[in-house]
Amino acid sequence: MEPIIKIEKLEKSFGNLKVLKGIDLEVMPGEVVCIIGASGSGKSTLLRCINLLEYADSGHIWFDGEDLMDLNTNLNALRQRIGMVFQSFNLFNNKNVLDNCTMAPMTVKKIKRQQAEETAIKHLKDVGLGDFINADSRKLSGGQKQRVAIARALCMEPEIMLFDEPTSALDPEIVGEVLDVMKNLAAQGMTMIVVTHEMAFAREVSDRVVFMDNGVILEQGSPKEVFGNPKEERTREFLSRYLEDK
Repeated sequence: MEPIIKIEKLEKSFGNLKVLKGIDLEVMPGEVVCIIGASGSGKSTLLRCINLLEYADSGHIWFDGEDLMDLNTNLNALRQRIGMVFQSFNLFNNKNVLDNCTMAPMTVKKIKRQQAEETAIKHLKDVGLGDFINADSRKLSGGQKQRVAIARALCMEPEIMLFDEPTSALDPEIVGEVLDVMKNLAAQGMTMIVVTHEMAFAREVSDRVVFMDNGVILEQGSPKEVFGNPKEERTREFLSRYLEDK
């Protein structure tokens, strides 16, 4: 089986600040990879490079065998196959829940309204929002908004889902409702790359944990390896507070 994502020697700087320093990473179809690390370690920048919200300075990113760094690659077509969920929801406040979910399939993929709405309603029910299909997006709770954002991404029928700290903007008591949706997606075999501070989620749901520090992947392995027996001192230091709580 070939990796759905393959990254080689990826470099990215913002001015004089080098944020990614030669990243190598592979993600297999159906795999859930959680990326952990301190703020500023390069986690979100790596994720944004994968779906080309940021352009890397050098290196390669292959998605399903196609090099995203190749100028001849049809990036718009590839982007449609990569779902992205942000920490700040990014819903269209002037549209209701259903319209938020149908706009991209109708405008980008030219899907007819009836089919787009049927798909959207299915995904909204899957994330527990069947009673909010016609709700005003502005009146939803943070957890509901994030679940709409997940459903909206799923409406494009992506082959992989990228999550950039999807619970960091939520009140602690509603984090669980978003994590439950993500657990269900993982159980259904969705390929996922998740940048997260939710260590319990990473430990329970991921197939592989990647620890980033200062722009490099310092350590990676199964949750049992990384949480149970971290090899690097910096990994142990980062995880110490979480592990002490356990």
